Amino acid sequence: MSEAVARHWRSGHVDVEFLPVGAGSYHWRASTPKRPPLFVTVDDLDRKPFLGADADTVYARLRSALETARALRQSGMEFVVAPIEGRDGNVLSRIGRRYALAVYPYLGEPRAFGNALTAEERVALKAMLVRLHAAPKAVASLPRSVPAEVPFRRELELALDSVNTAWEDDQYSRAARPLLAANAAAIRGWLERFDELVRISSADNVDVVITHGEPHSGNIVRSGTHFALVDWDTVGLAPRERDLWLVGGGEPQLCELYRLRWRLDDLSSSVRVLLSPHDPDGDPERALRVLRISIEREPFTRD
Repeated sequence: MSEAVARHWRSGHVDVEFLPVGAGSYHWRASTPKRPPLFVTVDDLDRKPFLGADADTVYARLRSALETARALRQSGMEFVVAPIEGRDGNVLSRIGRRYALAVYPYLGEPRAFGNALTAEERVALKAMLVRLHAAPKAVASLPRSVPAEVPFRRELELALDSVNTAWEDDQYSRAARPLLAANAAAIRGWLERFDELVRISSADNVDVVITHGEPHSGNIVRSGTHFALVDWDTVGLAPRERDLWLVGGGEPQLCELYRLRWRLDDLSSSVRVLLSPHDPDGDPERALRVLRISIEREPFTRD
């Protein structure tokens, strides 16, 4: 890791310290004498299904997302924590087939996920989103359109169809199956409502803007006296309610769509892991916990 950072971003010896934070990515703090520390992120291209089905597609879309973040920052949006260009001018470096490395300013320890937004953070986040959603046209042409989809819908529907048959016999599947069985009708109702709301969102009069995609509490950091937004791999063109459902405002049915989309995203992703408990990249204990929260939390939120 230190060699990769030295080769592309910093000359000389680089000390790196692993930071056990985040999900789907790996993080380090990189230090060199007499220079500010860096925050190093390595993304697993096989674990970002929202960006594509294969590593090459994921890499291309991740690079485009980070280039969008760079353009947003260069346009005057100082709250966007964008990657630092390497010596070759690129914001992302491929490491073999499966991984990609990016480097950011170090702003302190990343915040844990799952904390509710404070009143101060909520006000700051709304102000940042207003500016983001009004991004200049030159920047708004960069990101891809992000349709409202359930990433592992097929796996979720398969699980609902098989709740009365035997799953793989492990402790997590045994706990998950009756939970799904007891709530199968409600989940199918959520899927039907989701499809109805998608049709509404496809109307010609729905504006699309640059959205962050995941502006929850875990992606807000304090930088000096100001707040900033990190983790821009989810950036994309969509109705502004893709962001606003978390903080209030926007058209109610579209906010309902994106709230429901996140609920079904968490449900389907956790079910996918629980259907394959021996996948070395899976975490069935966490998946079972997410499954329970996704079903039982009312109102559902990502805070």
